[in-house]
Amino acid sequence: MARHAILLADREWCEAASSGRVRVYDFIKPRKQGIRALTRGSVCVVLTKARAGQPQVFYGEFTVTEVREVDAGEYGRLAREGLIHSPQALKPGEKRWVLFFDEFREYATKPRKDELADVRTSTGRKPISVRVVTGLSYIDDQALEGIRRKAGGFVRRELQQPPTTFMEELEERISRLEKLLEASELPLPLTHECAELTLLRMGRQLGFKVYTADPSKICGNVRLGDLASMSRADLKEHAGPKVLESLTWIDVVWYREKEDVFYVFEVVTDGDMDKALLRLSEVGGLNVRMFIVSDESRRKEYEKVISKPTFSTIRNSCTFLSMKDLAKMFDRTELWKRSVEPLRLPYLVGEKSG
Repeated sequence: MARHAILLADREWCEAASSGRVRVYDFIKPRKQGIRALTRGSVCVVLTKARAGQPQVFYGEFTVTEVREVDAGEYGRLAREGLIHSPQALKPGEKRWVLFFDEFREYATKPRKDELADVRTSTGRKPISVRVVTGLSYIDDQALEGIRRKAGGFVRRELQQPPTTFMEELEERISRLEKLLEASELPLPLTHECAELTLLRMGRQLGFKVYTADPSKICGNVRLGDLASMSRADLKEHAGPKVLESLTWIDVVWYREKEDVFYVFEVVTDGDMDKALLRLSEVGGLNVRMFIVSDESRRKEYEKVISKPTFSTIRNSCTFLSMKDLAKMFDRTELWKRSVEPLRLPYLVGEKSG
């Protein structure tokens, strides 16, 4: 019996793969040799990652043509060819397992994972609806056919003439992404950790060095410390010892050495707005721009608190960002990144983190 799998991916990956541009699924972290349980002909069903307010759905599937571990050089070549969505920056000597496929088939109806209570493998006791998928989960023919039955077939796509030049391809990508931004609400998980994760990713994409006061916390399956490119020692070097202690307690810090400027972010979900602003006020001696990131429903509370005399010194340098604002900023950063990435990727692959 063939081995198939459920893979986890964000909606942006699914949309890029469905467009026909992406032909490689890459794993974020190194995997063991057990990945070879998937072979040519294995079918991988792609499940969207969890987001607040959005159920996980089975978006589509692809058939594996090859399973291979690639080094940083080959990974970079695949990325430059546009076959990998939002490629990683691998260090020299790093390797990643990748799955190659020719076509991603989007489901006509995208069944919710929690609706698959009657779909299971031939040997499994638990249905797919309660299975926890953190990256890859193996299934068999019976489960695959059950998912396909719920999906009701595939989306029919009209054949289009592929772009003939690099600039045409770039313009096509930008146009597609702009339409995506206009059409989507872009929901963001309303958790402290996931807001910090978004800020760390966005800061790195914009070329900043980034720091978090919460390196051990996790959003999804990503540890925040794995995205940080600055340590406490780096902060001391750039900010000096006078404000070091205060700066290390800030949720997320961006720093750009060329302009010697700091961007500091305090995420307030269930926390105290006064305390968050006090932490920001303690680093006011730096060349710094400050942000409170919170739900839109707390904007008036922020405006009331920052109007207090205590915060007069930072009132003009602090900005309120709603979670929705942050989501839009992140997606526009992604849009920019995907637009320019083909031009600069050869210099990123193999580059050191940070």
